[in-house]
Amino acid sequence: MGDRAASWPINRHPGGAPSLPESWATSMAAPLSALRASMLPSWPDCPRRGAAKQWRRDINASGYHLRESRSSVGAAVGTAVHAAAAHFLPIWTEPGAVSAAVEVAVLSFRADSAQGMVWDKNNIATPNIAEFQIRRMVAVYAEHVAPHVQPALVEQALQVSIGGGFWLSGHADIIVTGTRVVRDLKTGAQMRSYQAQLGGYSLLVRSQPEPIDVAGVAVDFIRRTPKTKPQNMPVSEALNLDVAERTAWSVIGHIKAAVTEFRRRLVCGIEPPEEAFLANPMSQMCHADYCPAHGIDFCPLGRHP
Repeated sequence: MGDRAASWPINRHPGGAPSLPESWATSMAAPLSALRASMLPSWPDCPRRGAAKQWRRDINASGYHLRESRSSVGAAVGTAVHAAAAHFLPIWTEPGAVSAAVEVAVLSFRADSAQGMVWDKNNIATPNIAEFQIRRMVAVYAEHVAPHVQPALVEQALQVSIGGGFWLSGHADIIVTGTRVVRDLKTGAQMRSYQAQLGGYSLLVRSQPEPIDVAGVAVDFIRRTPKTKPQNMPVSEALNLDVAERTAWSVIGHIKAAVTEFRRRLVCGIEPPEEAFLANPMSQMCHADYCPAHGIDFCPLGRHP
């Protein structure tokens, strides 16, 4: 195996044979076995970053040194608006419901920011700006989205076996009464493609012990508008259900294959295990702020600024 193989970060028995970490053998679940629907859309952009973010502890247990991830301020704003929507929908007709939802959102954001986050110096440079945006986004959701939604389930935690010892989980934002449409609230500077995530939610909903026959999937998008500009109105878009589910299954298949190869390489010790996950150093997210593997042993491809 040579000097190069000797430097690979895998645990070895005293005799030199590679082995999986002892903690993996005693774990209740196999390592790298839990997939989240929310990880599916971004996985093709850089599978190695996706693996590092989803399974940091498992990967570090095999001898790597991934950093702790920090939330971006944009993600924290989105989480806050989600929290407000989940609080608001069951009580939206009650007096003071909007104010209560805004308070939930602001508290959510402050809790996340207290843990440290990556700030956006161009758009969300301070907590005051973030909270201003949160208040506006919650207000337009309450006025323009919530009145048109009759949820049967809100933020429902779901999990299902997807074969080979792997599990898929996720929180479906809303499952609408009557129409059987799975709706997901998204926020951000621009709308992106969420077919894989919505397809994952649909598969989860249809695979429960008491399944719901999903008829469609849709996204409610609220743009994170700069403070100096008027707040954009929400945009609701129905997605093709068949395409969404096929896309989800395709990404899931690639993830399972990559994880299986990573495990094989750890045991065999013939090839660098991390290279089982393709890396994309051309990704706009290839930066230490966004990737816990950037420029270290699990991914030396990322350039330091």
